[in-house]
Amino acid sequence: MNKIIIMILAGIGVLLLEVSAQSDAALGYYKDVLLLGQGGSSYGGSARMQAIGAQSALGADLSSAMANPAGLGFFNRSVVSFTPSVNFQTADATYIGQSNTTFRNSFNFSNMGVAFNTNKGEYTNEKFKGGTFSITFHRVNTFNSELFYSGRNPNNSVTDSFVEDLNAGFEGGQLDYAFGQFLVENADGYVYDINPGAQSYIYPEGDFDGYTSLVGSRSVDQYMPRQTEKIVRSGGQNVLNFAWGGNFDDKVYFGGGIGFESVNYSEKKTYQENDFRDQNGDPDDLLYGIEIVDELRIEGSGIGFTGGFIVRPAAFMTVGVSYKSPVYYSLNDESGFTFSTDYNENYSYYDGTNSEGDSLYYDLGYFSESSDLLTSQYNIRTPAKVTTGLAFFIGKSGFISADLDFVDYASAQIRSSDFTTIGDNQAIRDVYQNTVNYRVGGEYRFDIFRLRAGYAGYGDPFSDSDVDGSSKQLSFGAGIRTRDYFIDFSVVNRKSQMQIAPYFVSEDTPQAAVDSKMATISATVGFNF
Repeated sequence: MNKIIIMILAGIGVLLLEVSAQSDAALGYYKDVLLLGQGGSSYGGSARMQAIGAQSALGADLSSAMANPAGLGFFNRSVVSFTPSVNFQTADATYIGQSNTTFRNSFNFSNMGVAFNTNKGEYTNEKFKGGTFSITFHRVNTFNSELFYSGRNPNNSVTDSFVEDLNAGFEGGQLDYAFGQFLVENADGYVYDINPGAQSYIYPEGDFDGYTSLVGSRSVDQYMPRQTEKIVRSGGQNVLNFAWGGNFDDKVYFGGGIGFESVNYSEKKTYQENDFRDQNGDPDDLLYGIEIVDELRIEGSGIGFTGGFIVRPAAFMTVGVSYKSPVYYSLNDESGFTFSTDYNENYSYYDGTNSEGDSLYYDLGYFSESSDLLTSQYNIRTPAKVTTGLAFFIGKSGFISADLDFVDYASAQIRSSDFTTIGDNQAIRDVYQNTVNYRVGGEYRFDIFRLRAGYAGYGDPFSDSDVDGSSKQLSFGAGIRTRDYFIDFSVVNRKSQMQIAPYFVSEDTPQAAVDSKMATISATVGFNF
């Protein structure tokens, strides 16, 4: 996802620790597999189906166009509906003993569309009863979120990660800016003969013996700077779907559809270190603060197919199977960063001597430099998904349904002519695994009134991780159904956990433990015609 210079060389930014086992050659694009491949499991449906969750063996709902097009064969009338949704995101982050909570709200249309029924009538003697063609829009993923964490790290600074990268032989990217803004120095005590424009790695004298951190050399553990990071994400993943479902003898339903997908994702990460203290705990007279702002934007489109069938072996039971093909995405992204360092205006940096033996000093102040905008084009094939489901009907009082999803995230693939994809494709195979998702739900009917509830569990996509990447979902809903119209409401609560790091060092990498919650309130209004 991020570019070569940003990902390999300085590592500022939020990296999921679940994927720390990635190939060293990976550039970070493998993370887009989860960004794009997990959408649609709990989003993009009507309020009715969001409340129930399990729907692969159900029908007569516009959500079937994406979940299992065979369900369109259950319609006996045409219908139009729309579903606005409001998302309430909460992130509780704990970083080095300090807790912070952030909130983010957003509005979107989860689902809307129209279905045209061509049923041949209830009393026809033909086995084939007709079918339904639908045109639907689905919001399958919402990226809007915000996260903030802060704490005084007693072990290290971001400058330590720069030092380790430099000592390992890396160069370029954010290391150039850390070097050019005097945040690292020769371990022998010699300073650099720096041309701020060229940012060359020339030291004036002595045998080079590696690099050291300016911050670490002036502080003891308890006086390391305060670290904060704010991450803001926005955008969404949408599908325009065309599907058809047919009905054979009210016992076998079958259908298929094509989805044209679009994605718009942006991310801004602002990392800061400030409140520097000297070895006595007093405010440091050298440095006010460091700020690194990373920005990323991804846009693209894709195409995928869905097909399935539902059979009714008995009047009280339906069995459904659906297959969602890989989505073939063509993506473009842009990324860049701004690196800023703010020194005390009275501080001068010793820069060796000139040819006449006079000491040279470089007055430090405020530095702020932006990288070039990096762009790339690449293709991603997301994993396919197979879903099986059962539904049991309790007369006219309602039903209980259950679904199982099978997804192999390790089967995804990346291609590009702009960069080598060997490392990222290897990371996909190393980091990800097969997962099984489950959903159980039901509906109770009383006259025109409906009550619904559901529970779901989404498996951990990471093959080797200290953090559980799974998530749980609880949903409720209610509605009314008449011959001419219907109104439904739902509340979906989803919880997940992750750990993130602002940078990586060989020992004591700082980690923020994040509990994320998303509550989605949806309402569907529909009309039969």
